[in-house]
Amino acid sequence: MRSVVFLVLPCVATAAKWAVIAAGSKGFYNYRHQADACHAYQLMRKSGIPEENVILMMQDDVANSTENPFPGKLFNQPGDSPPDVYAGCKIDYKGDIVTAELFMKVLTGNGSGKVLKSGPEDEVFINFVDHGGAGLIAFPNGPVLSVKDLSTTLKTMKTKKMFKQLLFYMEACESGSMFPDLTSDGKILAVTAANGEESSWGTYCGEQAKVKGKNIGSCLGDLFSVSWMQDSDQGKFTSETISTQLSRVKNLTNKSHVMYFGDRSFENEPIGQLENALSSPEPPVDPSSNAVDVRDIYVTQAVWAWQAAAPGSDAKALAWKKMMAVIADRDSDEQFFEKMVNKACEGVNLHECHKKFLTERMELKDVDCHDDLVKTLFAECPTSDIHHSPGGWNGFNMKFAQVMVNFCEGQGILGKSNEDLVNLVKSECRVARAAETLLV
Repeated sequence: MRSVVFLVLPCVATAAKWAVIAAGSKGFYNYRHQADACHAYQLMRKSGIPEENVILMMQDDVANSTENPFPGKLFNQPGDSPPDVYAGCKIDYKGDIVTAELFMKVLTGNGSGKVLKSGPEDEVFINFVDHGGAGLIAFPNGPVLSVKDLSTTLKTMKTKKMFKQLLFYMEACESGSMFPDLTSDGKILAVTAANGEESSWGTYCGEQAKVKGKNIGSCLGDLFSVSWMQDSDQGKFTSETISTQLSRVKNLTNKSHVMYFGDRSFENEPIGQLENALSSPEPPVDPSSNAVDVRDIYVTQAVWAWQAAAPGSDAKALAWKKMMAVIADRDSDEQFFEKMVNKACEGVNLHECHKKFLTERMELKDVDCHDDLVKTLFAECPTSDIHHSPGGWNGFNMKFAQVMVNFCEGQGILGKSNEDLVNLVKSECRVARAAETLLV
């Protein structure tokens, strides 16, 4: 297999090329994110971008996890001899320092560590992989990155003339909600794994997650990421334009709707001869054939682990216990948002108020209110050990981030100010924390 990098690489002798790659999760159940990130790193390096111009940040807790059947290795596709994408994957920032704040500093060239030092003639590629929700994406430590944060960051980069052209690939649920301010002439093109109302999908899961005869026990990749990084046509993409390539990726990512935002004026430029980025002696399994909705990956993987364990074994009992814990965690999240919406609708003269605020998809306009609410919930609500979440948001309950959007856009209906809504979230989070304490 040959892989081709989707970078904009016009033949300008003075232009430098830069890449920033971030995996925003931690924990072995999120194996796929760090495998995606290391695969992307390999592609950037093989495409000719010098090491000093590639910046990678991720928790780095998966390759050497005790759950990994291949310690010190990561695989982004199944098979008998797939490439180990962790080999030579040089991580610039790892562990507790990987936060949204660090990501923003790296992109805007601030800080004393390795940051973007790109200029007005340079091409920049950004790749983010993790969980997301309406107007937010997660990081393994610290608060979430809101759409307000990201918009401000990209505007700062443009003001500082940090690129000639910028290509941003985002792998996350509802990632289509993260780029509302991009313009048709701003020289930023964002491509997202999903629209603003749907999940992204994990791939090479369950029985397909086998490497050298061993089941990894976690999905190996994400469908959108695998689609743009794998070229099963043996190098056919190398003579095509970015537009043609992206059309192929859109077709391959057939479980969600790949979306484009911003400036498409440079998508018809040739990609260039970037063959042989990574090689594999065998073609990959169809990545969409066993793809799983990311919102359901935790529970699906828990069920697979229980089914695969030997009857009557300790492993079977432990797998059952974990599966029950995952299901209970999901139920708790669903009940929390149900109760919070009920509280918000108390005394509101609106038929089916609860249904409106729990299930409708209002358009996000008040990004200040949204930023306040999502960060309040992160700071005040209990964390999920199952999801290794650093705050109140996790990979499952971010599906309810739309509720925060609806609260902000429905303030008039609810008769509540921004401050009232913040206090409502705080209050419900305190109740949830107290209930959790009683169960311990």
